[in-house]
Amino acid sequence: LTLTPTRTRVLAQDDGIAASLFPHALQKHNPCRPFSTSSRTDDTASTTSPKYSIAIARHVPKTFPDAISKFATLSSDDGIDLKNSMRQHEKYLDGLRKFVPTLCLPSIDDLPDSLFVEDTVVAIGNRAVITNPGHPSRRGEVDSIRQFLSEQLGMNVTDMRDYSHGQAYCDGGDVLYTSRHLFVGLSERTNIEAVKVLQDALEIDAIPVRFEGNALHLKSVVTHVDSTTLLAPDGSLGDDILSTMEAKERGYSDIVRLPNMLACNVVSVNGGILAQDVGCHKSKAILEDVALERGLDIEFVTCSEVAKADGALTCLSVLLNI
Repeated sequence: LTLTPTRTRVLAQDDGIAASLFPHALQKHNPCRPFSTSSRTDDTASTTSPKYSIAIARHVPKTFPDAISKFATLSSDDGIDLKNSMRQHEKYLDGLRKFVPTLCLPSIDDLPDSLFVEDTVVAIGNRAVITNPGHPSRRGEVDSIRQFLSEQLGMNVTDMRDYSHGQAYCDGGDVLYTSRHLFVGLSERTNIEAVKVLQDALEIDAIPVRFEGNALHLKSVVTHVDSTTLLAPDGSLGDDILSTMEAKERGYSDIVRLPNMLACNVVSVNGGILAQDVGCHKSKAILEDVALERGLDIEFVTCSEVAKADGALTCLSVLLNI
């Protein structure tokens, strides 16, 4: 993917974003551009969440019905519906844009899972780590993201593939950044070698979280609402992961448990929550109360087609505070 500044502006306008909202994103990379050298955090760090300036998404590829899936059991009658996927994705983008300017990159039709842009990069501030996805079929997704972040957005980019003899593997869906901690799920897609790369490149203590169960990624199970509030499902899987994270000990004073695991995956951004309407009335009511108690706006969208490929809301975008 090669995007000139002009092409970037066209994409932004097509997607309803004024280029003036992020003019710095059109600049070429400046190696002298300042960024914090003291971003390493600990349990006493500020609880203020970052103000995100832009979100990056990617359009649904025509081959999305061929996306890999481990936990979703599909029959010939309930496979992924491409047209419905595209409709739901547009609604997702509409919801996300209520909280943050969102740039949607062109689809990559020969890579069915490329819709899940979150898995290709982990970013904090001006630093970004291009991942080495755990499934071999997904490793072709990262080059265009690396080029876009470094050349179009001027970010300081580290490529995970250049470390540990190429044996560090990571899906961004396994990485939960709460503004105080960076939790890294150790799953079939992410290994311990990736934890060191993330820690060194992002200059933040990365906390490995081992888990087993009916979940593809860490954020399939746990996400955050704010810097002290986590969402997790009822049951043993939620219990085990929260215990491994030492969530209470690390200052997460509000741990909200939901009866539906898919509902636990929310996008928390700029004073708002983008949540999934999964048909569980109890989960929805709890989330509405959580938002009301904290003075947050909440928007519900449906992503049932994405769920058929083990996906969820956070999978569909990357939040940047550049």
